[in-house]
Amino acid sequence: MAKAVAETVAKTDAPTRSPSAATVPRAERRSHADRREESERRLLEAALEIVAQRGVVRMTLAEVGEAAGYSRGLPAHRFGSKAGLVHALAGYIGERFGQQRQLGPKRAPGLEAILGNIHFYFSRKDSAWIATRALLVMMTEGSMAPASELRQDVADYNRQALAWFEQHIRAGIARGEIAADTDPANTAVILLGAMRGVMLQWLVDDSIPLAAVRDRLLQIVAQVLRPRA
Repeated sequence: MAKAVAETVAKTDAPTRSPSAATVPRAERRSHADRREESERRLLEAALEIVAQRGVVRMTLAEVGEAAGYSRGLPAHRFGSKAGLVHALAGYIGERFGQQRQLGPKRAPGLEAILGNIHFYFSRKDSAWIATRALLVMMTEGSMAPASELRQDVADYNRQALAWFEQHIRAGIARGEIAADTDPANTAVILLGAMRGVMLQWLVDDSIPLAAVRDRLLQIVAQVLRPRA
């Protein structure tokens, strides 16, 4: 069975052999790198959909390969294990969010960036909010397995998100637009928790007026963070 899987992977994704790397044209080597990058992206997108619908625990590497249009063995070949795939998926979700955010208006560091990030978070046109659903599912499952690698991957992801807020809170304090006695670490946890808490409620009850809640949250954050007269 293992031999059959390995042969399938090789036929599906591996390039044909050449006499030596030196004889392969540069354009062809680049093309192979592009194909590898595309296959990994498609595998991660497939995993994202599956996790959003069914969770990490019930996901299998074989179904990820099939859903992406590749062999059942390719995910193991690319990521080594299910834990390796989930680790890559956590990074992919963060990278995808960062790329989407960069497409928006450029904002000054500090309060403007924080408010802009909150506005963007709730205003995205993500297809069925797949990435958000997947992340919240990963967080839930990670909290239920204290010693799991998933818990560590989600914790690492959260630390990066918190670090972003802390950085801009400190920048806002330095610019005099955020109260000097604001605790960056604790405030970052509150901001991130408020955003995800609202989103979780909306995902299970879309009668909640998300845009109105977003605007009210922006008002509250601005009032709380700005220096008091």
